[in-house]
Amino acid sequence: MNGTDQKRPTPKRLAAVFSAAALIMAEPGMAHQPPGGNAAPEAITRATIVHTGNISAMTAMILDAPQPALMIRYQGDETLTVYDSDNKPFLRFAQSRVEASTRSRHWQTLPQSDIYEADEDRHWVQVSGSGSFGWVDPRLSADDDAGEDSVTDWRIPLQQGDRDAAITGRLSRRALTRQDTDDHH
Repeated sequence: MNGTDQKRPTPKRLAAVFSAAALIMAEPGMAHQPPGGNAAPEAITRATIVHTGNISAMTAMILDAPQPALMIRYQGDETLTVYDSDNKPFLRFAQSRVEASTRSRHWQTLPQSDIYEADEDRHWVQVSGSGSFGWVDPRLSADDDAGEDSVTDWRIPLQQGDRDAAITGRLSRRALTRQDTDDHH
């Protein structure tokens, strides 16, 4: 036996090392809740787009998250305006920027509202340096009164130049079944 043969790990040692590593890495994955989590959600809300309003140069998609969000990418020449629930201008899309109106009631739902103060002279604030922007729109939230399992339609009005349109879709809420897990903890 030469000196290099003694430094090679044996199959038993390799198995022991991999087993220990697997146990260490598996422990966090075996938790049932995230840190600080108290309970599972009562329902899952899913939004889908049915129609994008035939707006040229616009792509709309749902960002799948615990609370669904909408993302629009716009590359058109005319301004694209997204209206809020009160049918007031909320977002303005151009190829190189997106602006939000501080006068819209949806303004407070944007994270940028914490940074910018509403100003009487300046009520449009740039929220993106490109033609893309995503936000959690209140119209994509299920009512707590909607019941355990429900499907509702949503509509977000748009205007491209002088042309009116809308993104429409469905919102489904499915209640999660509760299982008695007290015996397993």
